[in-house]
Amino acid sequence: MPGSFSASEFAIGFIAGCLTVIVLLALVAFSLTRAGDIYGLGHWKLNLRTPFPSMWMNLGFWTRDDGKPIQHFDEAARNMLEKLLQAAGLMSTSKTQHSVAVLDVGFGCGDQTVAIAELLHASSRPQFRYVGLTLNAVQLQAAQQRLDAALAIPEGGSSSALGLPESSFKLFQADAAKPESWSHAVCASVDGLADEAFRERWLMGLDCLYHFSPSRKPIFKRASQTLNANVMAFDLVLSDTASAWQVLAVRLLGFILLCPWRTFLTEEQYRDQLVECGYDRACVEIRDISDHVFGGLAGHLRKQDAALSPYGVSLSGYTMVGRIYEWFDRTRVLKAAIVVGRLKSKSQ
Repeated sequence: MPGSFSASEFAIGFIAGCLTVIVLLALVAFSLTRAGDIYGLGHWKLNLRTPFPSMWMNLGFWTRDDGKPIQHFDEAARNMLEKLLQAAGLMSTSKTQHSVAVLDVGFGCGDQTVAIAELLHASSRPQFRYVGLTLNAVQLQAAQQRLDAALAIPEGGSSSALGLPESSFKLFQADAAKPESWSHAVCASVDGLADEAFRERWLMGLDCLYHFSPSRKPIFKRASQTLNANVMAFDLVLSDTASAWQVLAVRLLGFILLCPWRTFLTEEQYRDQLVECGYDRACVEIRDISDHVFGGLAGHLRKQDAALSPYGVSLSGYTMVGRIYEWFDRTRVLKAAIVVGRLKSKSQ
């Protein structure tokens, strides 16, 4: 009968199926045992807990206040944020706590957002509002989850860890470098920070502004002209004494990293740009903190690569980045800098 199978054909098919399963199992076993996964360290993956306790990402400030070096990335990254807030005068120990509004561009995976509220003691201020913008949808999702966890009221509790309402925070996916591309919802939330109820209004760019294309100018102008906001940033500044080939090397490096060709400015050029965008030349501070940044990060990348190697984890890409930061540390062709720009007071 057409389409029917004989007993011999059935047996051949059955045996072939069994052999296929055996081969697949052998391949799986080989893939596990060839790297010693069964009796080695490969099961580290099973011991991970998610979400990760931290997902910080900035170059870090690798020196504690007592002068001792910091050993862990998350601590150094949070320390960088703290130094930036101190430079802006927002970490004052004064009993007078003003209302604060922050536009944070490039906020990462949520650690920075939560830490800002903690470091500013936002719950004890008359008002606090935070708007964050990021280009990355995956980071937005991670940040929202971390923020939601910090804002959640535990069972039996009366307040969240931050002690703030959800309305204090707005996170968006948007290109902070191009305000003209923002949606109505983004514009409304950002422009709402201009409310004069906020005594302190700040634009913050922590280790991200050199990526802004076409330049930093559009966001600086939006902050100064629409929000009447000061600016605080951690940025990379081109050395005044860099040789022609060093400048070319830095330009090429930036180009590879998808930065605008002339994104790295000298201190004078950076100051001129802030003044052009509406900031008071006499109130622009650019402080070189390279001693606390490049060497610490490069050293951490070396140690982390060695520590993870037994687990089969390679930091090859980051190792190359570490060598670049070693070059920065040695030549200072680029300087790590904290930048604070303030608007002219209304009395001026």
